[in-house]
Amino acid sequence: MKLYGIKMGSVFMLVLLFASALIGVASAEDEKGVVRSDATTEQLSLINELYGKDITVLEYMEKVHPEHLVGIPDSYKKNMTGQKMTWWSTEPMSVTNDEQPALDRATVSVSATGYKFDWRTIRFGGTCTASGLEGPPWYIYVEAFLINRGTGQTVDSTSASSQQGVWSVTASKDKLYPANGQYYVHAWGYIPTPYYAEDYDDTSVFSFP
Repeated sequence: MKLYGIKMGSVFMLVLLFASALIGVASAEDEKGVVRSDATTEQLSLINELYGKDITVLEYMEKVHPEHLVGIPDSYKKNMTGQKMTWWSTEPMSVTNDEQPALDRATVSVSATGYKFDWRTIRFGGTCTASGLEGPPWYIYVEAFLINRGTGQTVDSTSASSQQGVWSVTASKDKLYPANGQYYVHAWGYIPTPYYAEDYDDTSVFSFP
């Protein structure tokens, strides 16, 4: 009986290891083709330096997030050149867009999230979802900016993009030990083709701690 128990225990452990491996493979597959980027100190400095300037989306991406442009065809970049960078205001804005896009036109919808998660953490992020196309877009991008309401500075940023033909992409991050104050999150996302489309969303102001 003892030998039987040992054998059954070994079989059970093998099953658990196999199941864990499958879960790991599935998680890796879910992430395939998604580029994620938490802003470095240099990137945050660039974001705050460029804020409000009359630049195109492509200029912003080339200066701040070249990691998200790797493999993007020039024809897509051309669409990004024709679009001015949409900056956020010093106060959160409520987005009301009653205009409905034509059925054959692409559109995107962006949602922002941000809140005090615990005594040391702000959790923030954004999701960009595309629609209005026969199939998912070849490229989709989203970025979430954590903004200190008092200083007007972006204190953190996280972004994500995909070239794998997905309808939606999400970027999220936990900001550890932020300075005490009031914050809000601005999320912005776009697709460059077949028609350039973008959207943004702001959370309400929340306090930390």
